[in-house]
Amino acid sequence: MQKIVMLMLFLLLTSVEAKYCKDFNTQSEAQKYFKTHNAKGLDRDKDGEACECLKGGSGYNKSGCKSWRKKNNKR
Repeated sequence: MQKIVMLMLFLLLTSVEAKYCKDFNTQSEAQKYFKTHNAKGLDRDKDGEACECLKGGSGYNKSGCKSWRKKNNKR
């Protein structure tokens, strides 16, 4: 029984991985993940929109987003 509990705990801990905006190609992809996984780290300004600098996001054309996309190889 203890082995089963340990195995389940191991599987749970290894299956949880942090996601960052750079892990997504579009804002809508990030938004879906944000909503389904309650990934609050994808919405830094807490306005309900995840990864605004990605293609399709409201901040896409802002200067800060342009430098972020260049740094993270996102076009």
